Amino acid sequence: MIDQPRHVLPYDPGTLPTRLAPKAGDIIRIEVEGLPPAKTIRQSIRNADHPMHQSFARLRRQATAAMAGRAWVFGPVALKITLFGPSSNDGPSLVDYLGGVMDTLDGSSGPTFTYLPIIFEDDCQVVRSEVRLEDYPTRKYIIEVVIL
Repeated sequence: MIDQPRHVLPYDPGTLPTRLAPKAGDIIRIEVEGLPPAKTIRQSIRNADHPMHQSFARLRRQATAAMAGRAWVFGPVALKITLFGPSSNDGPSLVDYLGGVMDTLDGSSGPTFTYLPIIFEDDCQVVRSEVRLEDYPTRKYIIEVVIL
């Protein structure tokens, strides 16, 4: 694979896989500090001007590392997200976080960007999901993707 200089594009579109995709029964586990990306109506989290864009970029980096060069899957997956942090009713809902995580782990394109998929090609492949919040002194989250 040829590495391209970062200045070719103003963002990281992802990397092409070099290994076979995970198989049914495999679990991809990702642990990230902070809050996950949250889906919002007004502006895509993929937009570099979005206030939470760094959470999108951080999750993409961690997910890419967890995939270790493996190709994304085309079949169904189950997604489990556990958020750790102080309990609070303000901010995005758990459903908003689920949408943001799914949008981050799949592929997408728009007039000014193209992001390669990381774990699955499209969020419609998520056939089962669970999102929960655990009271904890600091913020982090764990994602487990089970290949079905």
